Amino acid sequence: MRTALTYLAVIVCGIFLVSGYVYWKDKTNNSVETTEKQAPVVSDTEKNNKEEKKEPADPALLSLTENWPKQAQETFAKALEDGRAYKLAIVGSAALGQEDNGWSELLKEELVHTYGEDNLEVTIFEYPVRSDQFIAEGYDEKVAKFKPDLVLFEPFALNDNGNIETEDNHDNIMSFISTVEKENEDAVIILQPPHPVVSTIYPGQIEELKEFAEEQDLVYLDHWSVWPDTDDDELYDFVLDPASAPNEKGHQLWFEYLKEYFIAE
Repeated sequence: MRTALTYLAVIVCGIFLVSGYVYWKDKTNNSVETTEKQAPVVSDTEKNNKEEKKEPADPALLSLTENWPKQAQETFAKALEDGRAYKLAIVGSAALGQEDNGWSELLKEELVHTYGEDNLEVTIFEYPVRSDQFIAEGYDEKVAKFKPDLVLFEPFALNDNGNIETEDNHDNIMSFISTVEKENEDAVIILQPPHPVVSTIYPGQIEELKEFAEEQDLVYLDHWSVWPDTDDDELYDFVLDPASAPNEKGHQLWFEYLKEYFIAE
């Protein structure tokens, strides 16, 4: 009798354990299914709350960039959509006239006023050096660390005149471009010559610079087209003696040319 009761107790205990396991498994499966069904809804809600919707770029601002290189127009539009300031670097020699409210300062002020300081950040990098010194002393790296989207580059051609070969100037330009693109592979470089001076050799070197830009598929802003000819004494009315930099009149002439390019109206 005692043995029978023992067997019966074992059987009842087994039934109880099996029933408990089945019940627990069923509840667990239901809980998992419910969580899986609800998880996407919660995740999507949190995602929508955290992510800000991108605003479309202002068509009025984009229309002002129609003279810019196509790639620069596209990266500017993307910067506006991402809500960040587009970076423009103005780079060159003392011909930029930064300390004397020259064309670079005039252009910076006009661009920021037109596009808005939240949309465009302009920094001037002025160095009274030759192009080889610009590279050797690491000034190119300082520009690159700014991570500009667009660079307006006056490549020290007048400073190089009579000091280093034209081909070396061109090599230094390519070295600078390479350094900038290491920091921002989408950066766009625009070349422009320094101011003109009354000379017989220098204009030929600038013509070679223009041809080099075409060969390298670089945009070249030929502002010389609005200056007096280099064999015309009237040019002295626009430059400081001995033609080391533009005077106030020359800076204004240079500025007006660039303004029309960077702000299409």
